[in-house]
Amino acid sequence: MIKNKKVIYSTKWLAYTALMTAFVVATMAIPAVPTVAGRIYWVDGMVLFAAYLLDPFAAFIAGGVGSLLYDAIQAPHMMLATLLIHGLQGATVSFLLHCVPPRNLKKLECVKAAVCAVIGGVIVVAGYFIYRYVTSGLAVAVASIPRNVIQEVIGICIATAICYGTTVKTQLVKRGLLPDFKREILDHKTNNANQKEVENNEI
Repeated sequence: MIKNKKVIYSTKWLAYTALMTAFVVATMAIPAVPTVAGRIYWVDGMVLFAAYLLDPFAAFIAGGVGSLLYDAIQAPHMMLATLLIHGLQGATVSFLLHCVPPRNLKKLECVKAAVCAVIGGVIVVAGYFIYRYVTSGLAVAVASIPRNVIQEVIGICIATAICYGTTVKTQLVKRGLLPDFKREILDHKTNNANQKEVENNEI
């Protein structure tokens, strides 16, 4: 495990975060779809999928760092903006889905996930609008909105279909393969108390 002052990140947490980050980067292997509104990329679907499965910090890393590495090859000049926009997208969706009531919705979780993803989509559309406005002007910023909206709709459909239209998440949870927020990211004080208790018992 890797420790800092407040939390302990388990090997499982690190593995899943790295895996989902790699999946986000891997979407660049899927050809973009040219449309009248512009080229449509597939990265948002995997960013949202990561947010559906992981905690907010892990989702920020997967979405932000994964997209940054994606743009390091595709569009280096957009790396910083992409890190912030997609990182915030992943973290926000994950937080709203996992940390904001109602929770444990079971069959209705897919509905909440889709609503959270729409909010994440608004962040992306607004974020790139601001970026385009600052770097290229109002006309370019406005012209980018339709493409970004289409891309977000496609991403939401893909992520929700994979996560809730199949048994992927159910099987991962059932087999204990997903990081558990309460068990995998432990309070440092609690862990220290447990360690002291073990040491006392050994003495």
